[in-house]
Amino acid sequence: MRRAQNAHTGPYAYNPYGNSSDSQHLAEENEEMTSQLKDKVKALKSLTIDIGNEVKNQNTLLSDMDDDFQKSGNFLERSMKRLGIIGKGSQNYHILILFCFCFVVFLLLWVALKFR
Repeated sequence: MRRAQNAHTGPYAYNPYGNSSDSQHLAEENEEMTSQLKDKVKALKSLTIDIGNEVKNQNTLLSDMDDDFQKSGNFLERSMKRLGIIGKGSQNYHILILFCFCFVVFLLLWVALKFR
């Protein structure tokens, strides 16, 4: 029954009249903890503001990148249309011209090697 005997004494015992040194100590401790909490809240506030600014900057960069990709996509689309027009052209002699060019080159090489 040791606890029952010491229940009304000690640092956390209930005292309806209050001990002035204990209450003063608790008040100082509360003030210190309040100031620490205020400092932490200020730090968190500045951190969230910095995060918000960074998010705004990143969103701006992303929108700029999106615009650049849109421009390059349009450029590629126009290029593909031009290639389609060239491919559908009336000249279908490209392969014949390439074959003749290769034939002439091989003929010249043969002649150069033959009469050396």
